[in-house]
Amino acid sequence: MTIPASKLLESLEAQIAALRAENESLQQQVVAQLSGARQWMIRRTTEMQQDNEEQKRAETMQRVFYRIAERATAGLSFHDFLQVVHQLLRELMFADNFYVALHNHDLGVVDFPYYVDERDGDEMQRYGVPYRKGMTEYLLELQQPLLLDAARFAALREAGHMADSSGDLTFASWLGVPMQIHGRTSGVLVVQAYSDDVIYNDENVKILGFFANHVSAAIERYQTIEELRKSEARYRSVIENVGVGVVVVQNGHMVFVNPSMERIVGHTTEALMAMPFTGSIHPDDVPAVVERHQRRLRGEPVEESYSFRVITARGEVRTLDLSAVLIQWGQRDATLLFVVDVTARVRAEADQQRALQQQIELNDLKSRFISVASHEFRTPLATIHGSVELLSHYEARMSTEQKRLTLQKIDDAVARMAHMLENVLVIGQSEAGRLQFKPQASAIASFCRSLVDEFRSTMPDAFQNIQMTLDLPDEGLRFELDESLVRNIVGNLLSNAVKYSPEGGAVTLRVKPVQATRLLIEVSDQGIGIPLADQPNLFESFHRASNVGNIAGTGLGLSIVRDAVECHRGTISLHSAAGQGSCFTVMLEAPPADTGNT
Repeated sequence: MTIPASKLLESLEAQIAALRAENESLQQQVVAQLSGARQWMIRRTTEMQQDNEEQKRAETMQRVFYRIAERATAGLSFHDFLQVVHQLLRELMFADNFYVALHNHDLGVVDFPYYVDERDGDEMQRYGVPYRKGMTEYLLELQQPLLLDAARFAALREAGHMADSSGDLTFASWLGVPMQIHGRTSGVLVVQAYSDDVIYNDENVKILGFFANHVSAAIERYQTIEELRKSEARYRSVIENVGVGVVVVQNGHMVFVNPSMERIVGHTTEALMAMPFTGSIHPDDVPAVVERHQRRLRGEPVEESYSFRVITARGEVRTLDLSAVLIQWGQRDATLLFVVDVTARVRAEADQQRALQQQIELNDLKSRFISVASHEFRTPLATIHGSVELLSHYEARMSTEQKRLTLQKIDDAVARMAHMLENVLVIGQSEAGRLQFKPQASAIASFCRSLVDEFRSTMPDAFQNIQMTLDLPDEGLRFELDESLVRNIVGNLLSNAVKYSPEGGAVTLRVKPVQATRLLIEVSDQGIGIPLADQPNLFESFHRASNVGNIAGTGLGLSIVRDAVECHRGTISLHSAAGQGSCFTVMLEAPPADTGNT
């Protein structure tokens, strides 16, 4: 029976209308995905800029603190040193108006050895100011950072806390932090601004507080040396109670050791005097310490301070800073050593350096990700765009099969982008420590067969010249595995084996129990292989072998495999060479599952 032409035409028009509707829906999806990708790129760019700013700020702070430590031993007057401190603080924050106050607890007075203010000038730079109810005194009693604006200052003053405040009090923002000197709150650092353009915040509080810690350590040293210069009669008393280790070395032995040095190294004075002065120094540092000591005795130039390690009575390794001067002890030449335990500072600096290195590596990782992602997303997006334009302009001329193939290209491109995003999500979860491990009883043989069948259906062209071989355990064997992670392991290794075998050949998936609680997974191929030079970094994110050519890939697959293997407390190894195929061997901790049989 012949179908009337009008009916046939109506049917075709209905199909075309349906395809157009489907095309419009796909276009909307593409637009939404492109918008999401753009927003993601904007967020990533902003994050990278913020990370770069954090890194620069950390580097600046590290340089400033190094300069403080350096200038503290440069022989400057106290005022000149504080002037250097002021200049360095300006590199970290607005500090045109800055002063330092020190509290003399014994005399009940406050000294202002350094005071620079655009309105008060230096008239407030005074010594022996009676202790009163001023802003500085309130901060000393508060013993924690104080951030004020005009309104809060007025409220505190009205409450009687700052009734005796003096100087120009029309500031817009005022920030002060206390300093711990010789174990008690004995000083403050203060900055203030008169313009509404400068308002201090919590970040400034952190910066000034960290800055004050370094300045207070330098002030401790200045005060110690000044006391030694003021009164030789008080010399021994001060030395015995100061928090800095003090040692006098003469003829290769210690002839005086203060209690702080005893506490630092854990040896008694008698024990230290009985041994050579290098007795507690770390063996690796002894030659350098002896060489500097001998140069100093000969009157040759020697750095004013340096670091070395000691081994305490408990066997702990601690890092000390040493500065030394030649003196007369018992009318004979000797060396006076000032020793400070800087172990905590060195560890903190090492931690900071590691953090900076991690930040640099993270920035590099982000840069590589953006480069790879932009390249890898370009191809599927171009496919989607080309297919949509083809349907838009030539749909009427295309056969049903051509339309189906065009729509299939769009679907494949979207699936490829989704797969790449899934990989990025897994990497992100792993780096954030949120990659979950949920083992359960798994029939590994049927699981692997199902996975291979899935690959055959989604990668039909790639499997055309592949001779696939499966060597699997008995169907009834079940193991405690996280199937989601095993899918990442087997799926990525199998996908790579097929993808990097463009000329075809044998691909083998072998799974077998080893010992009582371990499971071996091995994937081998006869593909392009991996050059030896690339193998050490092969499991790092975004790393790809140098011989992949035009074969598409993001460099994420093997890093995902590595993380999934580590979740199973397993290991992965590789045997490969360029042009000779590859064999990946995975060993997982996978106890046999309890089947419930008795």
